[in-house]
Amino acid sequence: MKAVIMSGGRGTRFWPASRSRKPKQFLRITGRKTLLQQTVDRLSPLLSRQDIFFVCSPEYARIVQRQIPDVNENQLIIEPASRNTAPCIGLAAHYLARHFPDEVMAVLPADHAIGDIATFHRALEAAEALARKDWLVTFGIEPTRPATGYGYIEVESDLGFFSGFQACAVRRFTEKPNLETAREYVRGGQHYWNSGMFVWRTSSILEEIATSQPDLFTVLQKIDRSEKDPARANRLFEGLSSLSIDYAVMEHSSRVAVIPVRLQWDDVGDWRSLFDHLPGDQEGNHSNTDLVPLDARNCLAYTRQGKLVALLGVEDLVVVDTKDVLLVCDRKRTQEIKQLLDIIDDKLL
Repeated sequence: MKAVIMSGGRGTRFWPASRSRKPKQFLRITGRKTLLQQTVDRLSPLLSRQDIFFVCSPEYARIVQRQIPDVNENQLIIEPASRNTAPCIGLAAHYLARHFPDEVMAVLPADHAIGDIATFHRALEAAEALARKDWLVTFGIEPTRPATGYGYIEVESDLGFFSGFQACAVRRFTEKPNLETAREYVRGGQHYWNSGMFVWRTSSILEEIATSQPDLFTVLQKIDRSEKDPARANRLFEGLSSLSIDYAVMEHSSRVAVIPVRLQWDDVGDWRSLFDHLPGDQEGNHSNTDLVPLDARNCLAYTRQGKLVALLGVEDLVVVDTKDVLLVCDRKRTQEIKQLLDIIDDKLL
């Protein structure tokens, strides 16, 4: 099995710490190592470093090589432009299929946090066994609360046990639901959080792209045949539409399987995620720095400068301090940071 780590995201909901020149996957947000380094480390010893590949833009390739020093050029799959996960995965699948025919590939985001590594490894082994039976496999995280920020996977028929994990066929995918719907999903026991992690044969995913998105597949084939003409390959890729793998392929396929897992998992999607990852006090205040709260509750303070943060008489705030930007935000509105960036000077993005 080979692993492909999608490393090209912009991490805009973690602005102002995450910037276009160095987005969140390259930052030390949840520990002493960057999110990318943690993603690579958690694959050991299941996979060797030579079995791990990275999809990223040309501007991020050097950052990947600095942070993962033993990576070589052949492990970098250059994505000329950001076109969402379907073109990204299709590009990587063609690359691996050319060098490792009909290999199983695991597709992993570079910015997730996973605590139970032993369970994660066993789940990957189970997914590999299922993928070798030509299923497109994803992981469903057992929900611990009615979260509205995640997509959900609804399961149907039982496919049996693989390496100790029960696998199920997928009935449908649902994008981020409202609170009442999320509560129904959790109560019903047939829905899991969509982890955004996948395992399949390269041939299987390429067949599904060809069936569901023939135009995308045709362009990906032309790109693959343009190995010796990178300028042409870049032009072709830049002309692709932005498509997510869920929307483009998974929602249309009849051979999608899910392995439900209980993991300490988080997609580290926005600043609210850090309430679960940074030290906190009895009043629900969390910080990565020295914090002095007085009559303050449920606040997050994050600074890359190590300065003292004092909070007086406030609640439900996110305070982020960087060298050139101070962000003060309602905790409930952190996902709207993308809208804020529309009116921010480009030099600060």
